[in-house]
Amino acid sequence: MVAPAVPEDLAAHRTRVRGILVRLVKDDALADDLVQEALLRATDAVASLRGEASLATWLTAIALNLARDHFRAAKRMPRSASLDDAKNIPASDQPEGDILRAEMSACILGQVAQLPERQREAVLLHHFGDLSHREIAAALGVSEGNARILLHRGLAALRASLGRACILDFRDDIPCERR
Repeated sequence: MVAPAVPEDLAAHRTRVRGILVRLVKDDALADDLVQEALLRATDAVASLRGEASLATWLTAIALNLARDHFRAAKRMPRSASLDDAKNIPASDQPEGDILRAEMSACILGQVAQLPERQREAVLLHHFGDLSHREIAAALGVSEGNARILLHRGLAALRASLGRACILDFRDDIPCERR
């Protein structure tokens, strides 16, 4: 039998879950609120944890469900990121490169935001949450095979979308330029 999780165990996953939510909802304050609510709900429901998924995966699933509920209630999609949203651009000896990288990140995240919901979630969980196919499946409530398909289709759609919106050259330091 797995020992029940305590709030400190759950809080250890806060940064990872927040990172996923920030990319999904495009709003730091909302992501913080959703993480806090996810931690509260997880603490209340810890007795129901069956140990089939890791604590991080279970908490991520709760957070994703809260984000879905938020968007359903608001009847809106997350807004696309723009260069104006790029905050805390680090000072360096190459400010132009930093600005171009920030713009490229915003562009790519904007393309990710256009993916269908389940594909978007699979891509974000895999690349930004560093979750395995098995963990993605548990977080999304689908089979592992379905999680692989969602991730594959999401990445293929993202590749096609970026191909239409950008000129990609991975030999360059900044591989993306808008068309």
